[in-house]
This record gives sequence, C-alpha cells and structure tokens, in this order.
Amino acid sequence: MPHFSKSVRVPYSGEQAFELVSDIAAYPNFIKWITAMRVSEMTARQDGSFTCIGEAAVGFKGFVERFTTRVVADPNAGNVVASLVKGPFRKLKAEWTILASSQDGSDISLSIDYDFRNPFIGMLAAANQELAVNKILSAFLAEAERRYGGSA
Repeated sequence: MPHFSKSVRVPYSGEQAFELVSDIAAYPNFIKWITAMRVSEMTARQDGSFTCIGEAAVGFKGFVERFTTRVVADPNAGNVVASLVKGPFRKLKAEWTILASSQDGSDISLSIDYDFRNPFIGMLAAANQELAVNKILSAFLAEAERRYGGSA
C-alpha cells in the first residue's frame, strides 16, 4: 500500500495552522483539483475538537472522482485525521500533525496511506505522489499567506 509523508516548518502559530488544515469546507477555494466539498454530520465538542463527514469531488484533466471521509480534528492533540468512508480507494487515511515549535512558527506534517481499487489509477498516483504532495502543501502555504500574512 502506498504511503508518503512530508513535513514543513511554517511561520504561523499552531492555532493558525490547525484552523487552516481543519477548515475542510474551504478546500475547494485554494486546492484547485478539489472541485467541491460538502461537510455534514458536524459534531463539535467544548474542547474545540470535532468530527464530521467530508464528501469531496476531485477532478483534473477530464478525470473526476468522488470520495467520502470521516474527519476527526483535535486542536489539543494538534491533528486532523481523515479516514475513508467510501470512494475509489481500498484504503485512505490522511493525517495532519501540527506542532507549535516556538515563537517562530510551527511544524506541519502530512502523512497519507492509500490504496486505489483501480490498479491503473494507483500506478498513476504512485508515479506522481511527490508532485501531488508538494502541490498540496504549496496550496496550503499560499492560503496561509493569504489568510494570515507573512508570520505568526
């Protein structure tokens, strides 16, 4: 099963990084291949954590797929985890981990385990996974710059 992970230091507070990563309803606004996102079954807790269902449509070069994940976001643990409910995968788990490092920002890690049902799509994804991860992180960093400016 393919797996990849990447970490980056950002000049934003842990709270800002968590707010951005956990704002899944806004993903279509800054990740160009996420063409739609519907959030439902939101359950928020007093500690700031929440769970919800995210239904995404992803499209590029005439290819469109839909998938649904259960998202668990916990600001106290500094993580956002999306696990497969249904879609073109056998398995999908994406985990963001945010560690406030100091006054100068945070460390953000993205780890994804996935396995497509369609072996052809799986081969395409595996061949392009580093490019895809870099584009995802670049999209988040550009959105953080837009939302928060240059630093924490």
